[in-house]
Amino acid sequence: MQPEEAQLHQAPQSELVAKGEALFNDPSIGESGLSCATCHQDFGQYKETFKKPYPHFVNMANAKAGLDKVNAAEMVQLCMVVPMQTDPLPWQSESLAALAAYVQDERKRFAEHSR
Repeated sequence: MQPEEAQLHQAPQSELVAKGEALFNDPSIGESGLSCATCHQDFGQYKETFKKPYPHFVNMANAKAGLDKVNAAEMVQLCMVVPMQTDPLPWQSESLAALAAYVQDERKRFAEHSR
């Protein structure tokens, strides 16, 4: 799904995670009126596979796009298109890099929380 030549925006991880957290909670990010947090508040809707480092299997990615595994940016893109009902973010955008960084940070916290 992610083009081979696509490079995510580079910035300090802490900056990306902070921006990603704001975007994750922003209902205006898509056309559906939902934010990422609508489905994932307090680790909601995350499955056991979310504990595994990316790339990993995600049922939604498999069911909706036939993908056996996805990286964090690919998962963000799929969420933008399916539940958020909008176009994918540009691959080089700061927004995509920020959301992917936040999702990876969220994954780590979910794994620790689920022990």
